[in-house]
Amino acid sequence: QKSRICTSMRSALRCLSVAGRMAGGQGGQRVSFSTVPMRKGKVIDTAGMVKVSGIKPNGTTKRFYKEVSIGPMGDGWTVMLDGRPLITEDKHRFIVPTASAASAIAYEWDVQGERIKPFVMPLMSLAATAIDVDRKKIVGKLLKYVDTDSLCYRVDSPASLAKMQKKFWDPVLNYFRDEHGLTIYTTEGIASLSQPAETKLEIARFIDETSNFELACLKAVAEVGYSTMLGIAVIHRKVSLKDTYNAAMAERLFQVRKWGEVKGPYGHGIELEYPRLHIASAINLLNLIHDDFAPLASKTTVYEEP
Repeated sequence: QKSRICTSMRSALRCLSVAGRMAGGQGGQRVSFSTVPMRKGKVIDTAGMVKVSGIKPNGTTKRFYKEVSIGPMGDGWTVMLDGRPLITEDKHRFIVPTASAASAIAYEWDVQGERIKPFVMPLMSLAATAIDVDRKKIVGKLLKYVDTDSLCYRVDSPASLAKMQKKFWDPVLNYFRDEHGLTIYTTEGIASLSQPAETKLEIARFIDETSNFELACLKAVAEVGYSTMLGIAVIHRKVSLKDTYNAAMAERLFQVRKWGEVKGPYGHGIELEYPRLHIASAINLLNLIHDDFAPLASKTTVYEEP
């Protein structure tokens, strides 16, 4: 079962890369879903809409649609299955800011087989989270990470791990120090830290300035790396996909590099692929909602000794 899930995650990562490139028109291609005009304004009657909550998360729901399309709705774009627009689990209209984002999400729906597998539709999942977002709850959680941010807790040995942390963590913290003049403390060992009040206020301001979609992406990265500051640096477009993955996974990648990767159903597959998929999804969705099609690497290279 674990092996099948891991394979599905790798497949989803490839689809994510293709969706991002096609929605952005990279390589001379562009995703070509039909555009259906939609009435603007609030939709009250949801009887003719597709309820995402009706799709089982375990991937056993049979595909019930033939055609996927996109269309303008409200202040953005929606995805439609056989002409019926989506609504989220909390019964909000599924609206994303750009046609590019809608096209990429439509691609995820279009490539489903006989069964719909939500766990290999990362852009859809992340966008739905943004639409149903509870900002107060998420912001509170992100602010709690500031004093326990993993990038601020270092080791002094082994030297190779300390070097790895410095390589991938220092550029993130230095962004806040150099470009925003913030004081950020770090420590070696398990002694607790308390960042300055001014730093916390500025971090809170950065989070408050995000849109709901940016906040969902920030949350996705922060939860993988246990680092709010890494999430903010990604939102500010200061860290590449490769470096974000290596920063978030530094200690886990070090263990794999030291002891070797265990293959098979009880190996490291899910542990490495799940974070990769979530980080790639967040960065790709950011590109799509801003119509900024930075290349999305389909494969992230792990840390190599310089």
